[in-house]
Amino acid sequence: MKKTGKLIAALCFALTAAGTHTLNTEAELVRKAWGQGYSNTFILGFNNTIGSAVNIYTLPGTEGDIIHHTGNFNGINYDMLEVKPSDTTFVKMDYMGHAEWLSDIYDWGLLSEGYVRAGGINANYYSWHTNPNVGQPVGGLRMAGKWTYFWDDPNIPEYGSGYCTAYWDRTGNMKLVYSGEDINGGGWVGEKVESENALSGSYTYIVNGERKDLTGGAGMYAYHYNDYAFSCLAQKEDGTYFLISFWNGMRDEKVQDFLLDLDVYNAIRLDGGTSTSMCYETDVVKDAE
Repeated sequence: MKKTGKLIAALCFALTAAGTHTLNTEAELVRKAWGQGYSNTFILGFNNTIGSAVNIYTLPGTEGDIIHHTGNFNGINYDMLEVKPSDTTFVKMDYMGHAEWLSDIYDWGLLSEGYVRAGGINANYYSWHTNPNVGQPVGGLRMAGKWTYFWDDPNIPEYGSGYCTAYWDRTGNMKLVYSGEDINGGGWVGEKVESENALSGSYTYIVNGERKDLTGGAGMYAYHYNDYAFSCLAQKEDGTYFLISFWNGMRDEKVQDFLLDLDVYNAIRLDGGTSTSMCYETDVVKDAE
């Protein structure tokens, strides 16, 4: 069983803008993170290294619509990446085995095949600098159909920890499950899911189109109400993903209102605070007008 250690926290949000989208003409990697002490804003650059990332990959010229939205909901600023996966554009987990800047967490193998990391956000909670296992993801982290390791310690879901796990493949819908190795011993509790990707976030906002927290309110530190920025992974029933960085805290019911306005079918809260990070490539990501 994994030791969770001291952690860093927070996550989620979204808004779809209809209308025309234009491709940026000058390519650059835009980096954004929450500036602690600067309420409701972000800084250009990164504040902290993080343990893992949810990234979007695409083959140039085939990316379709990967759209960057920015706006304000209920007085809180947010940035959001919207993408509908295809044969050549998809969302996946990335993990380097240690803490890194978000911009440095990506799949070298895919880049060698000609793919571009279009953008991404921070993912798992992780053991912070006060823990000897700094950078170790908390809960489950699965890539290429296998659970990953931090040294010799498997990154697997933990039941009773308050960390729900999102599972998904390149195609098909994300599934949210609260199960894993019992933190009190006794082996695996609940459903086992086979998938290409998985990450343990915290509690859930939306499950199968309904307001629901699968952890029963046991999400990390009970961060259901806080003043911290956070990230969120959400998906519509048609497969469209939203990767969201919200630049301040918000009450859960407001987060759920926002997600349901987007017709989100499943949504999980990810890490946040000074870990809240987003990056995207302006040559393959379009700005919403």
